[in-house]
Amino acid sequence: MKVQPTKSFYLITCSLWVIGGLVSCSGLGNSSFNGINLRNVTNISNLKAPNNQGIVYLQGQVTNIVPLSQPWQAYQMQDSSGTIWAITSQKGLKIKDKLLIKGNLRYQSIPVESQELGDFYVEEQERIEHTPASQS
Repeated sequence: MKVQPTKSFYLITCSLWVIGGLVSCSGLGNSSFNGINLRNVTNISNLKAPNNQGIVYLQGQVTNIVPLSQPWQAYQMQDSSGTIWAITSQKGLKIKDKLLIKGNLRYQSIPVESQELGDFYVEEQERIEHTPASQS
């Protein structure tokens, strides 16, 4: 004996397909913070590729701070994939602070004899989130 699907079975199945499609197409399934889709946050290890420059979003922890000419300072940011140096004119950073930043990825060439010792760094444009180490 064959069981025939009922009209309500088809209605429920179609409803689930439509709802699933709407959720996957909308931003409902995406994590975001202050309008920044966290899927746009780049792993630091993915930054260091030839000709890879432009706007990036990074999230990580401050592991080192170096004062530069006032008001500038450099800080090293670390995520689970690696580290990168960033420069900023903003104050108030401490080691172990957690950050979410928008920055401009740059490459500084440093040729020494026949070797290229340059590296990538980030010019911080916006500090989207700053959680001091004492609150982490």
